[in-house]
Amino acid sequence: MHYLIKKSYTELFNEEPDFDAKLMYSKAFKGYNAKVVYSRDYKEFRLSHSWKEVSDEIKIGLLQSLMNKIQSTDISTVNIDLYNIFLKKIPALTPKTKTDNILEDSFERINSQYFNGLLLKPNLEWGGKNFRTLGTYDYNTDTIRISRILKKDQMLMDYVMYHEMLHKKFRYKNTGKRTIHHSREFREQEKKFLEPDMEKKLTNFLRKEKIRESFWFN
Repeated sequence: MHYLIKKSYTELFNEEPDFDAKLMYSKAFKGYNAKVVYSRDYKEFRLSHSWKEVSDEIKIGLLQSLMNKIQSTDISTVNIDLYNIFLKKIPALTPKTKTDNILEDSFERINSQYFNGLLLKPNLEWGGKNFRTLGTYDYNTDTIRISRILKKDQMLMDYVMYHEMLHKKFRYKNTGKRTIHHSREFREQEKKFLEPDMEKKLTNFLRKEKIRESFWFN
């Protein structure tokens, strides 16, 4: 068993681990992603290659957070606090290599109007022509991705951009037992988008686009 896994578990639960475990670094993950694959007797902690250069103290916090998750516990430690501080710094540490003029204009409009221009610009890129996932924010690569279908409507694109920028601002909250992506504060801020009835407008737009796509392919 890797010494970091043993140390993380012992300090978190005040007992020796009763399972086999492995720690591995993978270039298959982007940014600072990590996951754990586990059964009762075996746990495999898979960390992105970026974690190799991070201090052991912070990696212990990561491992303890994953252990909290699989044990459905919510135990706090100094290492978990260090890990959470590190997570907040990831966007500033991530290279900005992706951008697009249209998305950049949208980001700047929203940043100026709703964030006083204070939100640091992330990587910006188009996704596919996706009707279900209109936008995403990847915390680990500091990337906002917007569905290409929204190129046709600037206001709807700005609305989805605003939603993803709120994810960048508030980040998710991990209680150990569950991950909260849309906190009460997030929802309150989301309601402050000035254009009314955006969800209805978005639904109508997508319905029309689906009909148009259906005729196009038929």
